[in-house]
Amino acid sequence: MSASVELQSDAGVPITVWNFGAVTGGAFTEQKFIAKNVGTDPADSVLIYAQRLVQNDGIDFITIAPDVAGNPGAYQTGSLNVGTLAADDEYAFWVKVTVPGGTTPQGNPRQFTTLVEYNGT
Repeated sequence: MSASVELQSDAGVPITVWNFGAVTGGAFTEQKFIAKNVGTDPADSVLIYAQRLVQNDGIDFITIAPDVAGNPGAYQTGSLNVGTLAADDEYAFWVKVTVPGGTTPQGNPRQFTTLVEYNGT
């Protein structure tokens, strides 16, 4: 099997959808995730980034950070440059949704996707 990077929950369960729930204005929520190469070949030039799914007021509400000893490192809006993931290697990272105070309407769906790009054979 060639390189295949899979997104997983912090518990190592493969995921395709994750709901952060309702985040009210002036609050945030964050969650740890794992990108794991479940293939047999290395995945090179691995990048992790978030992208909005729909146009709404939540365009800038999501940031990502590398995992540093079980805690989030510095959050950023750009991509995380992971480099190479060997077969069965994993990379932990965090996703944070921050909704500014006074943001309305409350409960407006803020939908994003976390993407992983890589080269592999």
